[in-house]
Amino acid sequence: MESNRFTGSSGEIPAVLVPPTDGPFRHRAARFRDLARSRSSLAGYLNLMADLAEIQAGLWNDAAAALPLDMAGLPENPAWRATLRSIADRLTPGEPGLASLLNRIRQATDQELAIWGNGVLAGEFDHTDAGITPLAAAALQIHMTSFASRLEKEGLGPTRNDATCPVCGSLPVASVRQTGGAVHGLRYLVCGLCGCEWHRLRIQCTHCGSSKEVAYFAIEGGSDAVKAEGCGDCMTYVKIMDRDKDAAVDPFADDIASLAVDLLMAEEGYRRLGFNPLLVPGG
Repeated sequence: MESNRFTGSSGEIPAVLVPPTDGPFRHRAARFRDLARSRSSLAGYLNLMADLAEIQAGLWNDAAAALPLDMAGLPENPAWRATLRSIADRLTPGEPGLASLLNRIRQATDQELAIWGNGVLAGEFDHTDAGITPLAAAALQIHMTSFASRLEKEGLGPTRNDATCPVCGSLPVASVRQTGGAVHGLRYLVCGLCGCEWHRLRIQCTHCGSSKEVAYFAIEGGSDAVKAEGCGDCMTYVKIMDRDKDAAVDPFADDIASLAVDLLMAEEGYRRLGFNPLLVPGG
């Protein structure tokens, strides 16, 4: 896979990393498969997400040929609706509940599809079936990631509110401690939809900016590569994944595989900043 391209002048810390031009989905599918082998209680869902990521990879070239001009209006775009329907056609049902959801997508009107897509973009899921949301998000990811991978470095930089993606405005799914080159040891937040990554200092709350009450939480016996960075001031947290400890980490796959960390943080009274669109709250 082509490595991420960095923005910023030579010698500077890259402010934004854009996705590889051949997409992240084949690596993500392999990571889901690998994690499924060691997470028996989550294996069914992890393998389903591996199937979904493989479909995303297979639709990548079609998305590249139909790049959106406006990511905010993507759910109104016929190309995105065709992508979501293609996902429904290609995904193997496996069990009756999923078969019913796939049929709902195939039979849905353009207006219904747009409502589902706009709900994902807004982070509002009250009017969308929790089982449909990850599929709608997967279709959005294909187009938004394809768009982001082709952005020129000029004009990309940190936002005033650096808790949100500087490209599409979405919240992060997690953060990653990078390895190699100019980004070695640096923490980047990862957008839950377009896949762009933006630099954020470690030991600093992503939500409120405080560094006074930041602490790290992990599950005993769990992966050393995945922890939660929690802020005692505003009681929010973001997961941080360390590629020095596991080079194969994928923020979407490893997030789902580490649901025990989310349960721990909920018990401690923290709320999560951002979400994984492949496993929404209540899903």
